[in-house]
Amino acid sequence: MRSATAISHEVDDVFLAARELADSIKKQLVLQQHSLGLIFCDADTDGAALTGELHALLGMEIAGMTTLAALSPQGRHEAAIVLTVLTADDCLFSPGASASLKADDFQDRIARTYQATIPQGGDKGPGVILTFCPFGLSFSGDHYPAVLSRVANNAPVMGGVASDDYDYERARVFLSGKEYQDAMVLVSLWGNVRPVFAIRHVTSRFAERIRRVTEAENNIVRKVGEETFVEYLQGFGLKTDVDDPLLAFNSYPMMLRQGDGDETPIMRHISGLNRADGSGSFVGDVPVGAQANICMINKADIVAACRESMLTLLNEGRAHSDYAYSTILCISCCGRSMILSGDAGEEGRILAEMLPEGLTLGGAYCLGEICPTRYKNGLATNRFHNCSIIFCML
Repeated sequence: MRSATAISHEVDDVFLAARELADSIKKQLVLQQHSLGLIFCDADTDGAALTGELHALLGMEIAGMTTLAALSPQGRHEAAIVLTVLTADDCLFSPGASASLKADDFQDRIARTYQATIPQGGDKGPGVILTFCPFGLSFSGDHYPAVLSRVANNAPVMGGVASDDYDYERARVFLSGKEYQDAMVLVSLWGNVRPVFAIRHVTSRFAERIRRVTEAENNIVRKVGEETFVEYLQGFGLKTDVDDPLLAFNSYPMMLRQGDGDETPIMRHISGLNRADGSGSFVGDVPVGAQANICMINKADIVAACRESMLTLLNEGRAHSDYAYSTILCISCCGRSMILSGDAGEEGRILAEMLPEGLTLGGAYCLGEICPTRYKNGLATNRFHNCSIIFCML
């Protein structure tokens, strides 16, 4: 597989942007038998027109989504468009878009979308599934990796939930001239695909009141240990009488350990508090029996986790010396950007600094990340994350 990345700041003129992007790709890359474009763009961009024009100019499917900010080999970009093109003779890129997921049978619709991307002879399963998910639906983002894991025999899933600039109304996903606010776009990759992954969220700052979740349903937690969730938070000395819990607790997500201990923990942002019954709601599901702890995240933790995860990814790639990697896909949480605040470009600067020569990079800031917490012997434990930075190298 070979790749190239192009950037345009022509957000208002998508036809000019498409020409710039296509010309840049053609100068960098000789297209092989199969190709795919991945696009991350500002929420003000007409993504349907942009991806349709790129589809015509480059002759390939273009999948992607809107983002708070995009990432490239040059760092972080706001009000910009980043296009990564993958091309190969020994890989097949098979995209699909779901029907509206605002339906009771949304799980079946997700499953059918993946099944429609299975090529003839695809019995062994895909090397990886890339996902671009809609924001603001009635169900938890945990359903995306759970359904895809079930129907794709635990193939690894990598992607995120579309975002905007905290407007929460303009997030969209795209596929070759069409845009969706309530549908999912995915691409399954087949053939000579050997992905490696890395994920980090926080490195050292834990409050150390580890308790098991004893009463919960979906994303609502009623009790942790013997305490209500509100009492559990108050035990850390945290003020719970707040108007906007999502904002107030952005730097205090809950870490959950589950499984057999080898699995990377997941993070959950607190989205609401019910002081009448003491429960809390989360951006993502919280299973009964998981070990819970509150983390305290600052800018230094964000920077350290970014470096650590990128280094882990590169070392993992070097361990596969018989395979030539070409590109890195990166998804970071919008909450991390919020914590960085005036230093929001720091993750992008780190990635640009650490990116080895010969590798491209494309990425986005999302409202939820999807990545394996464990991947071994072709089988992945795929999870939905908050407050994390995730990587996939192809």
